[in-house]
Amino acid sequence: MLRHDVRAALLGLLASVVMLGMWLGHSGGGQDLTTPELTLYQQNLLWRNAGNARLVAAIRDSGADLVTLEEVSDQNLPILQSLQADYPVQHVCAFRKVGRVAVLARGLRATQRLTCAEDLGLAAMEVEGPKGRFWVAALHLPWPWPHEQAAHVERIVAELTALEGPMILAGDFNAVAWSHTVKRIGAAGGMARVGPYGTTFELPPLGYPIGIDHVLAPKGLGVIERQPKLASDHHGLLARLPWPEAQD
Repeated sequence: MLRHDVRAALLGLLASVVMLGMWLGHSGGGQDLTTPELTLYQQNLLWRNAGNARLVAAIRDSGADLVTLEEVSDQNLPILQSLQADYPVQHVCAFRKVGRVAVLARGLRATQRLTCAEDLGLAAMEVEGPKGRFWVAALHLPWPWPHEQAAHVERIVAELTALEGPMILAGDFNAVAWSHTVKRIGAAGGMARVGPYGTTFELPPLGYPIGIDHVLAPKGLGVIERQPKLASDHHGLLARLPWPEAQD
């Protein structure tokens, strides 16, 4: 009886070690960053959000250098206008009835903007940072099969591969962190996902918690802090990242 109990205990310990190893293996890169320099605020606004003064205040208070937004609808478009004084550099691209995607910056000069492509869900612009030019992009993907996420990923990969220089990309991927979708998009832009796994959305109708909002950066370096939903159905993300270095 004792042998059976010992064997069961050892098997339980082994299973715990394996599960811990799997979690650590999937926790994402960049956990050793001690002196982050660039701050990015990522938020899916929720298309039917009629405007949110608390979100505007949260973005301002965060001190974010960059902001990436999805589901910028006609209803919540005043949020962009409210942020105009703080974030005068803005690039907005249409994406279906659910709302636009947008990239905002302050204290940075935009050197070029990627032309908005119809029904793509990508807004990208190149900015001049303290270590050289780099791209920052906001992304909104459709859901996976039976929806058309795979076809969108092919188009996104083609667009990102054609861009030169380092890149930071954030958005609502409608895909989990370990998915082929996230890995392909990261590889196309020379990026990796930042931070550990975490819940950003509760999948209806039962509210199953999943993480589908991500930040990608060179080498995956950085730290992530989950933010309140603030009238959206997605949590925001605050990323602290090193400034990308321009490539020779």
